[in-house]
Amino acid sequence: MSLEKLKIIAYKSSSFGSSDKVDEFSVMINPKEYSRTHAIEYACTQGMGTSGTGPKYVKSKPEDIKLEFYLDGTGAIYDASTDDSVEDQVKKFKELVFDYNGEIHSNNYLQLLWGSLTFNCVLEQFTVNYTMFKPNGSPLRAKIDATFKEFIDPATEAKEANRQSPDVTHKRIVKAGDTLPNLCYQIYRDSSYYMEIAKTNELVDFRNLTPGTVIRFPSIKK
Repeated sequence: MSLEKLKIIAYKSSSFGSSDKVDEFSVMINPKEYSRTHAIEYACTQGMGTSGTGPKYVKSKPEDIKLEFYLDGTGAIYDASTDDSVEDQVKKFKELVFDYNGEIHSNNYLQLLWGSLTFNCVLEQFTVNYTMFKPNGSPLRAKIDATFKEFIDPATEAKEANRQSPDVTHKRIVKAGDTLPNLCYQIYRDSSYYMEIAKTNELVDFRNLTPGTVIRFPSIKK
């Protein structure tokens, strides 16, 4: 079985179609490992009559992948796909993932392909560490540390934004520990609407919500 190398494919469109492919970069030496970071954004709000704050879910953030790989120009590692110097390899990588593409007015959209990994993304940052040199100072080996941020297509983002939008009517089932100001903050990003919501739902004791109660949060005009 031939060795499959990590590929970074650049596209000029977020559809990642073959007709939009710009170019690709194959690493000379596969990474020994890579990490995937999943993060959640919370809002910390203070409930009525309490001194503390509790994290409330806002959204899941785009995933990050961090990886490192080496470029070699010593000749010790044979790569039939390129005879470029380390400087030229770094230049090609930078042009593909970092440099501004005037046709789309941004840097390129990227796709990482390696084994079972398929990851649509954009570059967040990269660092080049040169570790070996010729007598004249030209680099013979380099390590690239790169972070790629997941690209979420606009349709998915729109669905998420609509789910959180204060211009859409929402219903929530009260859970233990919920307070009306905190629920208002989750929906409207403003806890001050709690009195209006209490009236809308005819809540007699809004300070002590009963778990299982369904509360309606109508659209509002800010």
